[in-house]
Amino acid sequence: KNGGSDKGPDGHRIDSIPIQQGVVRAGAACDILSYEHDKHAKFAKEVEAYDALIVRINPGQLSQRTKAGTQERFDKLMASLIAKGKVVWSSPDVQTKMGAKDALVKIAKLESGLDDTLAYYTRAELEQGFKKSMAFAPRVIKQN
Repeated sequence: KNGGSDKGPDGHRIDSIPIQQGVVRAGAACDILSYEHDKHAKFAKEVEAYDALIVRINPGQLSQRTKAGTQERFDKLMASLIAKGKVVWSSPDVQTKMGAKDALVKIAKLESGLDDTLAYYTRAELEQGFKKSMAFAPRVIKQN
């Protein structure tokens, strides 16, 4: 199965079910589908029935413990859905250009962001900035 350290015991990212529930509360139907690298064709056929997809797979995640070319196959599928006029949020192209963690820093000052989200691009920035922020609250550190 695909996965990573950000998955709960049910195999979902911790925020996937609340996102699904929010979409339903907003008046739309929403299903959670799992992508299995060895069942790509089945998944591709299944998603054709949907108007939009919220992708909960980090860029490069499908290159880990899967057969070669899995990430590329998935990305091409998402691009083909976009070309057909379907909404894919966020597309592999956008994810790659923005960087999953860097995007959080870019929206930190927006209402939906967190003011104390920071990024360190050099070792010196990390050593100085992270130590300083740790003095005030527990922190989460992730590599982009």
